[in-house]
Amino acid sequence: MGRRGEDAPRGGHALTSGGQEAEVARWLDDLLGPGHGRRVIAIRDDRVLVSKVSPGLPARVVEAVTNLSALFDPAALRDCMPPGLPPAKAWHAAASAIVREAKAAGRLDGTGAAEVLAGIDSAAALLASCCWTGGDAASWRPSDAERSALDDAEARLARGARGLFTRVYGTWEGRPVENHCPGAEAARALFAAARAALEGDGRAGPACPGDGRPVR
Repeated sequence: MGRRGEDAPRGGHALTSGGQEAEVARWLDDLLGPGHGRRVIAIRDDRVLVSKVSPGLPARVVEAVTNLSALFDPAALRDCMPPGLPPAKAWHAAASAIVREAKAAGRLDGTGAAEVLAGIDSAAALLASCCWTGGDAASWRPSDAERSALDDAEARLARGARGLFTRVYGTWEGRPVENHCPGAEAARALFAAARAALEGDGRAGPACPGDGRPVR
């Protein structure tokens, strides 16, 4: 019988046998109440990962994004950017156009396109928070403060970093219980490619999202 999580509320029921996954599930019920919707994804030596994302969705999104190579090609993104828009809006328009073109060509279905566009919206919001001087994206270059903000955002997006995609619910068996964001790999790749396209410094963006296992 395992001991209760250190941050679990008082008065909860005791853990019973049935495996660590069942124990964590009961711990979450005690902490968040019934119907919270989170499921256990992985129990590791250093942390426990949980998620509210439906099974199968991460794999579909990663597959869809991986097949859209233009999203990770700075030159292709620059070619698609409409003139006269500030950096984040120009990238958003270019990335969205690439997705719509793939849908029109039958390389992406409606559900896949909607899921990828949702990720583009999130990346654009982050980008806008770092690029505030505006102006035409074609001639925009980040100020020192903007470059620092971009560097900080990339650091907080880095695999293994406990930042933008991490919420810690508490501690179970000495391990933090964290949310697992299956879209994190795609967001990292989208953001890096967007930054390379906007800064125009010749940096190569990622070819596709990396392996963000566990994805299920």
